[in-house]
Amino acid sequence: MSEQRVGLGIDFHRFAPGRSLMLGGVEVPHEEGLLGHSDADVLTHSICDAMLGAAGLGDIGTHFPDTDEAYRGIAGVELLRRVVGKIAEEGFSAVNVDVTVIAERPKLIPHFPRMRALLAETIGIEPAAVGLKATTSEGMGALGRGEGIGSMAICLIGRG
Repeated sequence: MSEQRVGLGIDFHRFAPGRSLMLGGVEVPHEEGLLGHSDADVLTHSICDAMLGAAGLGDIGTHFPDTDEAYRGIAGVELLRRVVGKIAEEGFSAVNVDVTVIAERPKLIPHFPRMRALLAETIGIEPAAVGLKATTSEGMGALGRGEGIGSMAICLIGRG
């Protein structure tokens, strides 16, 4: 590839009763889901922002605003599929992504194999090019109190 770019994406959502917890396109069993206009999948949202940023295309809110009813309840993995298309229109494709999810609960590592496979397929890369990690904030702040989940992603894209 003659040109490579790196992007960083960060997303946070608070827990809310009566919603499914979607992370990396996978429903994770939990007593609460995350609050948002879409499915509030912080993991896929952070990857979207990383890809869009690397391509110089702004952020997820610019392309899929929460004021547009067309995106109410939309799956994060569908937004990711659309972002992959947007960067492809600019001549870019993803090389790899690496994500860290910050959550006190639930335990996520058992769900990583399914997430990795789905994300790799959606992005168009090998599963080995999808890094997934989880950590806690050791009880500090809103995430540490278990009020929600955060995610940080970095992505390398290239063209040429």
